[in-house]
Amino acid sequence: MAALMPGLHPVTLPLLQDHALQDWRDVVARADVPVLMVAGADSQYWPAEHAEITAASTTRGRAVVLDDCGHAANLDRPEEFNAALLAFLEDVVR
Repeated sequence: MAALMPGLHPVTLPLLQDHALQDWRDVVARADVPVLMVAGADSQYWPAEHAEITAASTTRGRAVVLDDCGHAANLDRPEEFNAALLAFLEDVVR
């Protein structure tokens, strides 16, 4: 994992590895707050369909899949990511 993220402080590696290996679906399914799942259509780590499946598991979930986008949607497509986030937040505060 350190090779994938040069400059990452060694103290954070165990936490990041633990997070990456967890299955968070049951946690999201229990959420009683609005949930936005953003996925890149070309993620290097898992299929983008996970966002739609996971969002559908909660009563207040929404999924957005960004085209021409890898795993780090906020970095790969910042304008589209921000637009999706702002639209979600606008719906939440209504």
